[in-house]
Amino acid sequence: MIAFNLNKKFYSSHKEVDIRVNAQLEEGKITAIYGKSGAGKTSVLRMLAGLLKPDKGMITVGNDSWYDHKKNHQTKPNKRNIGMVFQDYALFPNMSVLKNIQYGLNSDRNEELVNRIIEISDLGNLLNRMPSQLSGGQQQRVALARAIVRKPRLLLLDEPLSALDTSMRTKLQEEILAMQNLIQTTIVLVSHHLPEVFKLADHVLVMDEGQLIQQGTPSEVFMNDGETQLTGELISSKKEGDQTILKLMVEGKVVSVQLPK
Repeated sequence: MIAFNLNKKFYSSHKEVDIRVNAQLEEGKITAIYGKSGAGKTSVLRMLAGLLKPDKGMITVGNDSWYDHKKNHQTKPNKRNIGMVFQDYALFPNMSVLKNIQYGLNSDRNEELVNRIIEISDLGNLLNRMPSQLSGGQQQRVALARAIVRKPRLLLLDEPLSALDTSMRTKLQEEILAMQNLIQTTIVLVSHHLPEVFKLADHVLVMDEGQLIQQGTPSEVFMNDGETQLTGELISSKKEGDQTILKLMVEGKVVSVQLPK
């Protein structure tokens, strides 16, 4: 179990942000932190990583304490067994794809695992290229492979797919699921993209103005009892008589939905 109770106040964009989040995450699962921009999602991720110190609270991962305000204890970021992928990819520009993926692995690295993740990420033909020779989607695949090949206990993803088109986003979602299934790591994913939350997350934390306002499975949080909810990218909306017809992109397919009167 990963448990955290985090409080942090700071100023951002000329307003005070007061983060108060108390949650428990099941290890080996994917948890999404969902909410509008400015809700405090990334700040929670940075506190879990040790890059932002809370004002008070605690973080425990299994039997390990990563942060305890009362005991004045904070484990350094490099001592936490975490992987991190942010929106800017942060690849080393002077290293090939293969060297980026292998960065940080020790001498007893599992070559079979490295090769399997390269296969899942479809990077086999790109291993000798430099980051500047890659598309945005290819760079993101390298960043994901580099983070997960170390088998982190906790993988933190900060809206890593937000800049990608729908088809590439769908492909990388499948790759995240395949890699997570391979090594059974715990993933915390920051997202404001509802279809992505439904597809990837076992559990979701909903934040608003720094506060945790709701949590549960995606269906429990976002669906009303007795109703079916279809989630996807809205392509168009038009009136046909007294009916409204929506066209949605759902998992790479266009679906037409007629709203009830």
